[in-house]
Amino acid sequence: MPVPADAARGEANMGAVAALVARARAAQAIADGYDQARVDELVAAAGWAILEPGRNRELAELAVADTGIGNVEDKIRKNHRKTLGLLRDLAGMKTVGVVGEDPAKGLVEIARPVGVVCAITPSTNPAATPANKIINALKARNAVIVAPSPKGASTCARLLDFVHAELARIGAPRDLVQMLPAPVTKDATAELMRACDLVVATGSQANVRAAYASGTPAFGVGAGNVAAIVDETADLEAAAERIVLSKCFDNATSCSSENSLVVLEPVADAMLAA
Repeated sequence: MPVPADAARGEANMGAVAALVARARAAQAIADGYDQARVDELVAAAGWAILEPGRNRELAELAVADTGIGNVEDKIRKNHRKTLGLLRDLAGMKTVGVVGEDPAKGLVEIARPVGVVCAITPSTNPAATPANKIINALKARNAVIVAPSPKGASTCARLLDFVHAELARIGAPRDLVQMLPAPVTKDATAELMRACDLVVATGSQANVRAAYASGTPAFGVGAGNVAAIVDETADLEAAAERIVLSKCFDNATSCSSENSLVVLEPVADAMLAA
């Protein structure tokens, strides 16, 4: 009796995901033995994969060409600043062994990896967001498998080419960083979420809800683009300048770009003029 097409696709997804996760677990078992210096070398290598200027520009151009979202020069700035800012925040942070002690309470805090991280990433930032999630996962000695937006899959794949080149340069296992193969489907992404040890989801409300419903522990970051409130205490010139910059940057694709303004009546005319 022939197997229904949907069932066959489901079995194929399960098999492909299981193979990715198995390779990730083998690589993570190696990283589990790294000391802090080796972990930090790993993180720096992954950061350089997107920070190197030529690679950064290639990724930005590919992102705009494939998704039709944003503009190249702003994506170059975004890739650079977000990655460099994250590396700055992680510099000197202990993630191996004893990371904290409270003698008064008799507590010792010991860091350990969670295992394999599933990283859900959006089409609006198909290079910067995967790079961010990869660096964070590696800092804690985890393996990571990225499930990109279908529109951003080719940009993510190129980023992983650069990451793998850097991992090879320092002699680290390439399977620490993987992605779902194209075409990326909802079914394959759902199976990946179920098979991993932690889901970190950035994107639409539907993606975040799917992450929380996957049965796997999850961190979700949904829609941003909040309203900005301007009242009598605001520096109107500075507020206007920053709001315009934010709303224009990368064609307003960032989740930090304001959705709308709520301006109190006493300053409304002056704010609009500014």
